[in-house]
Amino acid sequence: MRNLQIEALFGGVLALVVLGVAVYAIANTTFGPSDGGSGQPQIVTVSGEPVVLNASSTGQDLICECYDKGFDLAGKVKVISPEYRTGFEQCRARGGVDGGDAWTAGWNARLSAKPYEASCKAYKRRS
Repeated sequence: MRNLQIEALFGGVLALVVLGVAVYAIANTTFGPSDGGSGQPQIVTVSGEPVVLNASSTGQDLICECYDKGFDLAGKVKVISPEYRTGFEQCRARGGVDGGDAWTAGWNARLSAKPYEASCKAYKRRS
């Protein structure tokens, strides 16, 4: 009889612990967009320049944004700089392979022999 009381006591404590963990997990789970659901653009600074991370809410085309940022940054830093890598990784994370390709194309366009002919519109026509 005494063994049944001890088992019931430990079973009840275990059930309370499991219930507490479940309540804690549900209370700390966020549902919805990962940016907090604000719909506002997120801005970070790369090499002293503000970079908009949420292009869809600003009405800008993500591919052109990546192309233009790569083009602009190519005149300021070298390809081995952390700013280049950060910008490329952000474009790649947000736009997939196309975002990374646009960043690289913008970078290369600035360093080409005719950067005045380079534009996102021309890049999109070639792609």
